[in-house]
Amino acid sequence: MKAKILIIMLLCAVLVAFPKIAYPAERATEEDAMQMVEAAGNLIEVMGDTALAIISDPSRGCCDRERHLYVFVYSDDVVLLADPLRHDVIGVSFSRNPDDYGNEPASVNVSNMIVGKAMKEGSGWTDYPYVIPELGQISMKHTYGKLFRHAGKNYIVCCGVW
Repeated sequence: MKAKILIIMLLCAVLVAFPKIAYPAERATEEDAMQMVEAAGNLIEVMGDTALAIISDPSRGCCDRERHLYVFVYSDDVVLLADPLRHDVIGVSFSRNPDDYGNEPASVNVSNMIVGKAMKEGSGWTDYPYVIPELGQISMKHTYGKLFRHAGKNYIVCCGVW
């Protein structure tokens, strides 16, 4: 009996010391992704290119690392304009035609699909396999992209969920 009480007390102490074990982060939903896209898109509609630095800042509201939820932005010619987690690829063009360059990485095809859908339909969801950076695991990502405009420029604002 004493052993059971000791185990329960030890378990309670662990749960108090490490509350995330008891209450893991909520899983992000499609609605969460769409709300983040709308918020970032509204910022772009008001501020234009100035908003891109805010969106790329991981300490701002366009990034929730705990729930693996973040906004990224493409131009209509598939250049990555903003990303709070991948500053190394901001400014990189993902628009190359695979027929011109041989086999392209999947990211080129996915980027073209997301941007193409937003340019044609205004918004939409795209599914593709993706490596979760913090975990190093491949999972299916469900990404929402929506077209926003400011001063004659097109911006495709995106956010995905696993």
